[in-house]
Amino acid sequence: MATTQVVGPRKKLRKSARKSATPLEDEVAQAIFDLEVNNKSLKPVLQPLYVNTAKEVDIGHGKRAVVIFSPLRFLKKFHRIHKQLTAELEKKFSGKQVLVIGQRKITRQGKHNKNKIPRTRTAVSVREKILADLLYPVDVVGRRWRHKTDGSKQTKIFLDAREKDKVEGKIEAISVVYKKLTGVDASFGFMTNPLLQQFQ
Repeated sequence: MATTQVVGPRKKLRKSARKSATPLEDEVAQAIFDLEVNNKSLKPVLQPLYVNTAKEVDIGHGKRAVVIFSPLRFLKKFHRIHKQLTAELEKKFSGKQVLVIGQRKITRQGKHNKNKIPRTRTAVSVREKILADLLYPVDVVGRRWRHKTDGSKQTKIFLDAREKDKVEGKIEAISVVYKKLTGVDASFGFMTNPLLQQFQ
């Protein structure tokens, strides 16, 4: 049985055979392929990698973000080149902020399904992993929850102030994308000493 080898930019995008690539996904695949071909420092890492999909998100004030979804098995390799890769992609996408996260799926417990859901696929776990991906390489050091008068809940997430320069310019995009992907309304702040969170 003959097999078709995918070459060129399309080898950097792997979607279900039933789904065709969007124009944005073609752009992302082309951009990653161009970096693989032309950037000597990125080429060795990018060669075996590809992405699953990409989405554009309106983050307000006339700004937009491009969210790229990676297969989980490639995420650590994307993290190795995270800073350089996102900087290069943001140049190619005319200043749009670029976020790379793992492709994750929530498995919900059905009424008649008695099988235990793997912890990594619960809603709580998936939301935590998405947050960690969006914030990479910065870690969460504290949280606070506030209940609003309309019954909704807002989460305040504290990040290490020593790492502020790594993520500060993307906080607005991260907040909007996180809510769009998880439904969680979160705001972010920076903390010098995590032990002082209770007094903030």
